[in-house]
Amino acid sequence: MKTVSLNGTWQLRGRSQEGDFGEELCMEATVPGCVQLDLSRAGYLPEDLYMGENILETEKYETWQWWYTRTFSAPETKENVYLVFEGVDCIAHYYLNGQKLGDSENMFISHEFEVGKYLQEGENNLTVHLESPVLAAHALDQTIDGFMAWHTANNGIRKPPHSYGWDIMPRAVTSGLWREVRLEIRDPISFSQMYFCTKGTKCEFLYELSCKYQDLKDLEIVVEGSCGESRFHASGKPARGKADWIPVTIDNPQLWWPYGYGEPNIYDATVRIYSKGVPVHEATTHFGIRDVKLEHTDITDGENGKFRFLINGVEIMCKGSNWVPMDAFHCRDAERYDAALTLVKDIGCNILRCWGGNVYEDHAFFDFCDRNGIMVWQDFAMACALYPQDERFEKLIRQEVQSVVRKLRQHPSIILWAGDNEVDMIAVAHGFNPAGNRVTREFIPQTIHCNDKYRPYLPSSPYVSEAVYRTGSLKNLPEDHNWGARDYFKSDFYKNNCAHFISETGYHGCPSMESLKKFLTPDRVWPYQDNHQWILHSSDQLGNDARVMLMHNQVKQLFGAVPTDPESYIFASQVSQAEANKYFIERMRVGRPNKTGIIWWNLLDGWPQMSDAVVDYYYTKKLAYGYIKRSQAPFSIIVDEIADWNTKLFACNDTLQLKSGRVTVMDGQTKEVVFESDFTASANSSACIGQIPVFYSEHKMLLIQWVADGQSGFNHYLCGYPPFDLSWYQKMAEEFGL
Repeated sequence: MKTVSLNGTWQLRGRSQEGDFGEELCMEATVPGCVQLDLSRAGYLPEDLYMGENILETEKYETWQWWYTRTFSAPETKENVYLVFEGVDCIAHYYLNGQKLGDSENMFISHEFEVGKYLQEGENNLTVHLESPVLAAHALDQTIDGFMAWHTANNGIRKPPHSYGWDIMPRAVTSGLWREVRLEIRDPISFSQMYFCTKGTKCEFLYELSCKYQDLKDLEIVVEGSCGESRFHASGKPARGKADWIPVTIDNPQLWWPYGYGEPNIYDATVRIYSKGVPVHEATTHFGIRDVKLEHTDITDGENGKFRFLINGVEIMCKGSNWVPMDAFHCRDAERYDAALTLVKDIGCNILRCWGGNVYEDHAFFDFCDRNGIMVWQDFAMACALYPQDERFEKLIRQEVQSVVRKLRQHPSIILWAGDNEVDMIAVAHGFNPAGNRVTREFIPQTIHCNDKYRPYLPSSPYVSEAVYRTGSLKNLPEDHNWGARDYFKSDFYKNNCAHFISETGYHGCPSMESLKKFLTPDRVWPYQDNHQWILHSSDQLGNDARVMLMHNQVKQLFGAVPTDPESYIFASQVSQAEANKYFIERMRVGRPNKTGIIWWNLLDGWPQMSDAVVDYYYTKKLAYGYIKRSQAPFSIIVDEIADWNTKLFACNDTLQLKSGRVTVMDGQTKEVVFESDFTASANSSACIGQIPVFYSEHKMLLIQWVADGQSGFNHYLCGYPPFDLSWYQKMAEEFGL
């Protein structure tokens, strides 16, 4: 197959789609890109859309329509020529040399058209007409359904939910060709689908051919690949028509393991098609051999229930981050991958949850996760809302699921498909039984079943089963999003949650002063009270300061007072966030085997803001980053909460090797050694290795240091209850190098 890139400079024109249409704008456009960034470069919008309140300026173009145009030279052949759009945002009509190719209305998936018959010698003219997604939503028929009743019009449009404004993202209703555009000149005989399907050490190569019927009888498929010294070779002829399979025997199979549990072994494979003994097509891919199971009960009381992942039969203690939008303008996502994924690996995540308010990430993201042992929990792109149940939406969502699953199923890092984010919870809040949601109970699982045989599926996160629904409460969820009032991070709400797996929880932390100055105008950097720019970047476009004051209250709770100078406030806020995340992670680790995972919210901001992210939009790390890195290391020694005049010391070993060594615990202020002992920690477990007498009324900073199998490590623990003295904490943090 040959490809011709159509990325680069296009021409863009636009005008209002309602009223008297008004002026028409013309400018150059960049592909991949989006209209808003082109308007910014051309001077119609501010240069930095994230500075101050500039993002609000984008709203005046939400009801505009746009035409992308460019010319290209025709390839030498007109046979098997396809025009491929990897991502078009969102309501689109396609024209080549004045002839309509087709339409699309889904930003999340690729669209392609066979264009040979439309090509002309020499120069060819390509146009993509984009309608306003806001007006398209307004025009949709609103149906009343036995389950969902009225749904918000925007939810019928297949754009990322955060586009219309979220608590972590601004309103930015984009339009554009946001992923690459190319011509493909395909081989006459090729694969329309190919998939190394593994379960345990069993492997099958599944394929579907694109060829003429008469070509089938002369074909042979040969597959081969390797991982280190492990190799395989298999072949077969299509005996069942264009779709068939070849059993693959792999000697000495090398298993794929999550980070901390072994090597993420990857097989690189080459597949060739021969016609009458002559090679006519070649494709490459990679895959991993691993077995994944999700074991969960429908309900729990905190003890009699479970929610856990087994990889290759081994329970995995999951520790990682929710993966949220890389940018409000998704054409910039790919350029942020490298830095973001380096952070993922450095901070020690073994799982990422791709949140349902986002887009679906591209292969580069999953390739990194594959080769670094990072498990991926993949939500489908629906979040926090009621979605249509009608025939139009069914067709859209089935097409989307099929496209996404076929594109991504080869990645061993993906361990779960989840129907959506919090739609079950929203349904309950509106008085509906989530079991009636045909989107996640019928459309999605039926489509997955036809395209991916062995991965687990969860209808929603959190999943509200019939058993939970009948209780009339959401307190018995085996997997939960632990938000609540977001009060003191050791309050009863957090302490008494009975979930075995927490897939969302977080705490606010203020960005550094250096970063604040990058997105707030000089007159609005400080103070934060009654500050519209702080409110907008919190993220609220309706003028509500609740999240600004939430951060204020969390500082006041921990330290008893709120600093009035910005540097002290920033430090206090970051301490509050860091100690909270440390507490959330470590409580799950010491809770094994009853507790099995935590996916905190979140690693990196997708636009500059005050948020739960532990790294801001400009890649500046907050204090929580280092705390989390220590708390979720594969082996760590952790101090449990005070009970019965003591606090227990746990060796948390999330590896498959026995660990042994010596630990010392010191009072940071007096330098007194309060505990010292040899220890042995069994594989894949958490166990108490001692206890330290402590009074509830004491304020102490304990420093825990150890050497295990020649590797040194350290941790700390903040004893007592708030308020703490901020200057004392800062002195301890500097002395310990926290």
